[in-house]
Amino acid sequence: MRDIGFIGLGIMGRPMAERLLDAGYALTVFNRTPQKAEPLRARGAQWAHSPEEVAHRSALILTMVSDSAALEEIARGPEGILRGIRPNTIHVDMSTVSPETTERLERAYREREAAFLHAPVLGNWRQAAEGKLLIFVGGDPQAYQRCEPVLRVLGHRIWYFERIAQATHMKLIANSFIAGMILTLAQAFVFGRRVGISPDRLLEILDASALNAPMYQSKGRTMRERNFRPNFYTRHMLKDVDLALEAARRANVPLPVLSVIRELFVTAVARGFGEEDYSAVLKVLEEMAGVTPQEQGA
Repeated sequence: MRDIGFIGLGIMGRPMAERLLDAGYALTVFNRTPQKAEPLRARGAQWAHSPEEVAHRSALILTMVSDSAALEEIARGPEGILRGIRPNTIHVDMSTVSPETTERLERAYREREAAFLHAPVLGNWRQAAEGKLLIFVGGDPQAYQRCEPVLRVLGHRIWYFERIAQATHMKLIANSFIAGMILTLAQAFVFGRRVGISPDRLLEILDASALNAPMYQSKGRTMRERNFRPNFYTRHMLKDVDLALEAARRANVPLPVLSVIRELFVTAVARGFGEEDYSAVLKVLEEMAGVTPQEQGA
């Protein structure tokens, strides 16, 4: 399976596509903003003018897009993948979307004698470039076996789930941890600064304890430096929190902590931080506490 289509060349999609090129795969690419494909085209990737054209040329199609609506448009739109897909083609979506979307698309592809898998990932763009993503795959086992070698180029660990929505739910659960951890760290920074404990001292103590996590150290450094350049947009974190809350509601599971977290991300987006890294929620807590610029730099 050497001819691969790749749709969605954003913060995560581009390094994933570059890694596949490095591994010797022939890529056909599409992105709603064509300019984002230029670095890949310069390295030999072929450009397609629509997802339908990608499907015509590819035995395996990977997508990494922003949300459920974007995935539905790429798959089922007037120039979508399903208009050009051939029997036995596999579409693997690696985005964070709703379980209803993945189940619906799985049925639609099966009707076309093709396969749809959901394989969302954990990791940042650096891990994508290094092939160190964690991947949750759900769907048809035979389709997974066929595309597994490609997925192993992108991820160093893969967990397979027989039901497609299990992979989707696992990603939402994982992202709920991320949302909670960033707010735990942010409130610790604000509390600590107010009482005279520096972020450096806080991170040092966390690093020496069972409380530590790699995320606390990496995000703690960028938050300390007030570097909110996006690795993952605040607006996307809010989208994922909403997806998790809706999925839990459908499963009749209360998520009271996540409901409170949502309100803080809603405020962050309303305050204009939606295009910044999700760690910019720190600024919401600072505003709530009346932290001064002098305290921010403490």
